[in-house]
Amino acid sequence: MPQPDITQYQPWSTTAPTYSSNVGRTSAFAAARLIELVHSKRPIIPDSLILDNGAGTGAVTLALASQFPTTCTIATDISASMLSSISAQQLPNVTTRVLDARTLTQELEKGSFTHVFNTFMLQTITTPLAALKEMYNVISPCGTMGIAIWAQRNGPFEIWERACQSIDPSYQLPAPFDDPEAWRTKEELQTALRQVGLQDVECEEISMPFEFESTKAYMDFWFGAKNPAAVKVMSDWKGSMDKVVKAVERVVRDEYDSGKKIFAWAVLGTGTR
Repeated sequence: MPQPDITQYQPWSTTAPTYSSNVGRTSAFAAARLIELVHSKRPIIPDSLILDNGAGTGAVTLALASQFPTTCTIATDISASMLSSISAQQLPNVTTRVLDARTLTQELEKGSFTHVFNTFMLQTITTPLAALKEMYNVISPCGTMGIAIWAQRNGPFEIWERACQSIDPSYQLPAPFDDPEAWRTKEELQTALRQVGLQDVECEEISMPFEFESTKAYMDFWFGAKNPAAVKVMSDWKGSMDKVVKAVERVVRDEYDSGKKIFAWAVLGTGTR
């Protein structure tokens, strides 16, 4: 069986060890709400078959395993390193597979899943609509899809922008994702879900705590986790890195209660086939 080309996604494999402890922890809030919304449209029962596509380190999969331990979930991701944290849990009724979200139907049977989830992955690829269509194709009739994307507001990016602007007032935060047109709003996600054929589409925006125990913990995360989106915006800074490091530290300490009052926002979308 041919393996997906993960060259362009290698940075996500690199960040896998730290992802779960910071971004993954925040993602768990979105996962819980998204599961609630999907379950309300089509109840998850023991006979359901769930796909957690682009599962990452498993925010959705782990929540599903806790709430619905007798229901089967297949967690897929293009990065084996990301999936390893799920596999390590050795959860009954959970299997992992390294798959490319853009070519699911080459490996998975069409119309085979009652529920499909995807959280915070579509913005990391340049062909999100193709991946969304593949997810639609593997949903069974009357099946339900739940999608989460990062919204326009994001605490860590706001902190970086504030810090840079304290040095250079003209600084503008660049698009944090490879695709500058990546969906960020309820309207954009709603349009995409309808475009692939989903019915009864609903979207909402939620805030999630992105808390850190100290300024140092935040600094270690932002500058040390090698999150590709963070690396991208930092690489755009043309000024003194020493100055901006001190500025970030000051902003986190003085404006965000030393990391304890940082939030991120997500757009959640659901629809049925």
